[in-house]
Amino acid sequence: MKIAIVGGGSAGLCAAIAAAGKNANVTVFERNDKVGKKILVTGNGKCNLSNTDLSSGYYYSKDSEFIDRAFLRFGLNETCAFFNGLGLLLAEKRGGIYPHSEQASAVLDALRFEALTLGVNIKEGCFVKDIEKDERKPGRYKVIYDTSKEETVKTLSDSFDRVIITTGGKAAPKTGSDGNGIKLAQRLGEKCSKLYPALGGVKCEGDFWKSISGVRCYATFKMIGDTSGEGESSGELQLTDYGISGIPVFCISRLIAEEVDKKGKSEIEIDLFADLDEETLLRELSSRILILNDRTYEQILNGFLNKKLSFFVLKMCNLKPSDIAVGDLDTLKKIVNKVKHLRVIATGVNGFDQAQTTAGGILLSEINDDFESIKNPGIFYAGEILDVDGICGGYNLQWAWSSGHIAGEAAAKC
Repeated sequence: MKIAIVGGGSAGLCAAIAAAGKNANVTVFERNDKVGKKILVTGNGKCNLSNTDLSSGYYYSKDSEFIDRAFLRFGLNETCAFFNGLGLLLAEKRGGIYPHSEQASAVLDALRFEALTLGVNIKEGCFVKDIEKDERKPGRYKVIYDTSKEETVKTLSDSFDRVIITTGGKAAPKTGSDGNGIKLAQRLGEKCSKLYPALGGVKCEGDFWKSISGVRCYATFKMIGDTSGEGESSGELQLTDYGISGIPVFCISRLIAEEVDKKGKSEIEIDLFADLDEETLLRELSSRILILNDRTYEQILNGFLNKKLSFFVLKMCNLKPSDIAVGDLDTLKKIVNKVKHLRVIATGVNGFDQAQTTAGGILLSEINDDFESIKNPGIFYAGEILDVDGICGGYNLQWAWSSGHIAGEAAAKC
């Protein structure tokens, strides 16, 4: 069985190992000069490759049952066994699964070494420009590619029994995923949903962001009008000169991107003091004012919030930090309300160049449980190119290992 894999990333390398392990003749086409560039930047270079709390509930998809079936075949236990089999020592940290060295390069090396050991032919510097049915050999596909290994670019082609497309989506185009795989799939007649940048910062209206840029705080925020419960998240919020960022923002950024695309904006409510409810916070501030007579608001709020945030909240309430604090209930309620219910307007999500993954892709209805195309038997898809994206925490890499391994084994067995 001669198999081509288009894209030498996480899903592609996993598919290559799975297929070669079943004695298939495997060739990986990678457009970059080295495979696995995106793996090296995952998890801030530490490579969170899975999570102990694994379920379809942590993914955005129109078919959660499809994801559950995939994880029954290749889930957390199979992933850990797979990497242990490659000689990689793993460690669990707050639910995340990492290489013990906390080096993404160790994960890439383990995959690359195993692929080469199994005889996988890795063609680097090769850009696949088209995939066609091989008219001379029914049931096979012709992979047409440009190679830049020589001084001049050459267009070549080769025929394969099976092709697995694992090119990713459009996120982090500098690592090689610029949407080319989606174009290849669409030319083959596959249906794809609209692509959005996911796991990225959110741009917001207002000229005040620079004054609070750099502040981090534990916060809860939600999309106004969301009734699904998906548009709410908590965690360390990072305030930037353009708006909001941080893991909790990343986790729902794809929902914000979709709403902005449809409505032109998305309204968000932020609770800057998620540790206390409104009544308790109001009581704490009233008590402070009684104890600390004739103190300024700056002094009263000292230690409650980051000073930049305190000054920002006071300004939003038309108060000055140097004003003497008064115990007037209406004023205190105004401050507490602004702290607990800060509303901002999101105007967009940072682009694909800053996104960690892609929302949208080839519809799961286009493939069977082996990740094989229903329209084009012999063509398989795996990884980020599919219409599945997870939140932060190793979920997107787990999807790459699961889909890649299943597709690789299935292609070799066909």
